[in-house]
Amino acid sequence: MATPDFRSYFLIRIKLARTVNEIHGDLLSTFPDSCPGLSTLQRWHTEFDKGVFALEKKNRPGRPRETKTEENVARVKRLVEDNPRMTTRQVAAKVSLPSTTVFRLLTEDLGLRNLLSVLVPHQLSEANKTQRVKCCQDLLKLFQDHGEDFLGSHLLVQDESWFYWDSAEVRQVWAEPTGAHSEEDDDSDGVTCKPRRVSITALPAGTTADRNTMIEYLRTTGKRFLSLKKDKIRLKDCLLMWDNA
Repeated sequence: MATPDFRSYFLIRIKLARTVNEIHGDLLSTFPDSCPGLSTLQRWHTEFDKGVFALEKKNRPGRPRETKTEENVARVKRLVEDNPRMTTRQVAAKVSLPSTTVFRLLTEDLGLRNLLSVLVPHQLSEANKTQRVKCCQDLLKLFQDHGEDFLGSHLLVQDESWFYWDSAEVRQVWAEPTGAHSEEDDDSDGVTCKPRRVSITALPAGTTADRNTMIEYLRTTGKRFLSLKKDKIRLKDCLLMWDNA
């Protein structure tokens, strides 16, 4: 859609008593790559209040402003590298660009995607790869120095799973007979650590396991492990392995 079309639509929606934020949300969900920014809609709203209802864009002297420049890409990149938790609107306010333009710079030019409110690269950089290799080497050295017992007691692995809760009293069921499994039949290689302690937290159906949920889970787990009568352990002495870390 062209600017006059957006402006006409915006004027009609304003007359229907819709707020600027509501209209911007509708446009952003329908035309994510071309809709006007929130600041533009607010400026139009101010003009309408003053009685300026011209739908055509005013001619301005000079060349049109180019927003997709190497300088803007570099500025946006520095901001998200310093603080990956910045939202698109926060970045847009810092660089004085429309949110839609910033979103395109982040996703198309920088190749980033938003994961749990953190902008992360699609492809790992050499620094990312080096960091992961070092982490694996450190874990391997801990295992070589302390053996399986260390991993079994100090390595905490987290993951979320969905379970069907059945309160039936009878637990035995009829099933087809299966062949006996022998350890000699297992050709897999690797290390299997038997967990010494398990912490399970149930969330209500439909609840999202977000950042706050994970933090509360860690706090609860730490209290549980300290309350054990045997093999007490403090979280600060453990290695945490997160499934989406």
